[in-house]
Amino acid sequence: MRETAAGVLALIDSDRRFERLLRQGLTPQQVAERTGEEERFVLTVKRMMDRGEPVRPETPEELGYRRFLGQISSKEMMDRLRAWPYTFGRIRDYDGYERGSWDDIRSLRSDGLLSDQEYDELEAITDPMPRPPRDPLPWEKGWQPQ
Repeated sequence: MRETAAGVLALIDSDRRFERLLRQGLTPQQVAERTGEEERFVLTVKRMMDRGEPVRPETPEELGYRRFLGQISSKEMMDRLRAWPYTFGRIRDYDGYERGSWDDIRSLRSDGLLSDQEYDELEAITDPMPRPPRDPLPWEKGWQPQ
């Protein structure tokens, strides 16, 4: 798990560094030279920026990994997760699933990165939150392709 968390965070941190350098006015080639990374990775971040897409927005999973690796405290993680604007996943069409940020919390718990007490506290916060409507499945009345 330590290797997984470190690998995920390395990619996040690298892309955010590319974004910072690009916003400072460096060209993708200059960013690649400065960071020692391949220019194609920098160009991916540049394209995201050009389309107005967020580059590696923070997620509950990231916070859990950062706590696991000792980069943030348990208190900081929980303070931020308590105030998170959670979204909830839903089944879409026949075999699609649209993830929500609450799925990260469930994954952190199943991976042993959230204690039962931490999970229960967050679940109590999210229980009253509205959930997306359930779409009918293909074998149910009212189903229409999306």
